[in-house]
Amino acid sequence: MAEAPYAIYRHAKLKSMGLIHASAQHMTRQRDTPNADPARRDQNMVLIGGDDPAADVAALVPALDARGEDGRRLRRSNSVLAIEVLLTASPEWWAAADADAQQAWLDRSTEWLVSEYGRENIAHLRLHGDERTPHLTGFIVPLDPEGGGLNARRWIGGAHRCAQQQTDYAAVVEPLGLRRGVEGSTAEHERVKRHYGQIAAPVTELKIERPPRLIIDPEGWATEQAASVAQQAAPALARAQTAESDRTARKSAVAQATKERGRRERAEASLERQKAVTDRMRALPLPDVLDALGFQQDKAEPDRWRAEGFNVTIGTGQKAGKWWDHAAQTGRGGAIDLTAHALGCDFKGALAWLSDRFGPGPTAADLTARMRAEAVAQVKAAIAEREPFTPPAPTTEHWPEVRRHLTADRALPAPYIDRLHELGDCYADARRNAVFLCRDEAGRVVGAEMKGTVKRSDGSRFSGMAPGSAKDAGGFRLGALAKAATVYLVESAIDAISLARLRAAAGEKGFAIISTAGTTPQPRRWFAGIAETVRRVCAFDNDRAGDKAAEGLLRHRFERLRPRGKDWNDDLRAATKGQSEGGAANPAPTTEVLKAAWAAIGGRAATPEAPDDGSVPDDTELGL
Repeated sequence: MAEAPYAIYRHAKLKSMGLIHASAQHMTRQRDTPNADPARRDQNMVLIGGDDPAADVAALVPALDARGEDGRRLRRSNSVLAIEVLLTASPEWWAAADADAQQAWLDRSTEWLVSEYGRENIAHLRLHGDERTPHLTGFIVPLDPEGGGLNARRWIGGAHRCAQQQTDYAAVVEPLGLRRGVEGSTAEHERVKRHYGQIAAPVTELKIERPPRLIIDPEGWATEQAASVAQQAAPALARAQTAESDRTARKSAVAQATKERGRRERAEASLERQKAVTDRMRALPLPDVLDALGFQQDKAEPDRWRAEGFNVTIGTGQKAGKWWDHAAQTGRGGAIDLTAHALGCDFKGALAWLSDRFGPGPTAADLTARMRAEAVAQVKAAIAEREPFTPPAPTTEHWPEVRRHLTADRALPAPYIDRLHELGDCYADARRNAVFLCRDEAGRVVGAEMKGTVKRSDGSRFSGMAPGSAKDAGGFRLGALAKAATVYLVESAIDAISLARLRAAAGEKGFAIISTAGTTPQPRRWFAGIAETVRRVCAFDNDRAGDKAAEGLLRHRFERLRPRGKDWNDDLRAATKGQSEGGAANPAPTTEVLKAAWAAIGGRAATPEAPDDGSVPDDTELGL
């Protein structure tokens, strides 16, 4: 008795979109398929997905930098992007199966595939009916149902898992007369031989009846015998046809593999050349690049380079190759990112610009005046295209939480914060950041300092400038610069409010405080309007950066005033803590203290009789 034909299930891991596109071209017959009959092309059928299998896969594959809700990456650089599957049966089964049996095989195979991988993971599935051995083929994107990331091991990991899939699939189609292959076989050639139904097996001896002596209907008897012989020979004929198709397919596969290998080697060589150029351009000395871009080096600070709208510091020592633009509050590493930032272009545009100027021919020393003029024009054009600053939108429902952080955690006086909020200079945004508006000498909003109130995983809080802020055009300030007898420079809006409280408590009047949103070795351009007779005080943080910047400000007649702690908010919190513990370091605000501090915030003289209990005076009492 002849053995039952085999159920066949195979899969392959694909780790690049290039491999997926190549396989998709075979699926859609865009690539020459010798064993496919063009006349039977109408028997091919898409069951799941669209006309482009590769696009179906790309629609499900997570982006390379995508992360899940737990912060884990959804895709690694070497992740399996898709699992290519093939489901079919031995050729002799197809030769003998009628239309109902073939439809039953299609239904059972599709249902098993959906139950095995999940419908949501099947990017594409189609039936190839134009080949001598019809089969199902498609792509599975191995998304983990728990984490949402790519995880092929979850579906096909390990030899035991693969063997179990073979067993499970065979059990589903067993009622159709198919059986599992040899379990435990590990040789690739054995699996291929099973796929083609033991093509080399000997042909079964044909049984032909001897004709009777008396034949009433010779033609009918001959027809019956011909049908019997055809039925007996059908499996052997199918094997022979498949063998010929297999030989043709193998020759085609070898030729195609050789062609693909050559194409891949050429692509890899081109990629290596491009990578070498990219690495060479990225590693260019940043001073040479900045010089080519038309930036001017600061004579007092050789690591600082300036152009209109830019204020770039380049790293040294362990930070060599890094850069930071203080004007835009952004920075990265390498010459390509720096060029893209300065010219306002993308990666390719920056690489082309650098290659044109620093390629094999030109070097930094050979740059002509024309190139420099062109670079300056490009920088100015990029600046001109920048949109006017738009401050972050206030989010009213977050203000109570942000106010609590400022008054409780930061110990900033509630009357000060409420007044700033009333003036619109302090509010909460959608991310629960405290927003402090920066204004120029005419009072126009030109930027915003942002201080996070929610701790990040490392315990820190966000601190930075709103996108588009122009620090050189203005800053957060308290008091009227035109009327101030003393002007203090501090590093943040919170320090400005803290110092205002401390100076007012000390009895000082007629002062203004400006936040420069970080240190600066020279006054901002809008600081030039301050009268020469005004006392100037650099009150930057008590650290090395603050001292270094203060040294640079000495030539602009600035005195140095250091906080006792690291910054003025540290001093205010220490004073507040002393008050709460019964100390006298920070007494309750008196009428004069409140008047002076409120005058600084409002920029106007305060009227008498402010309450001395720390409550908020009304506008009439303050003259605001």
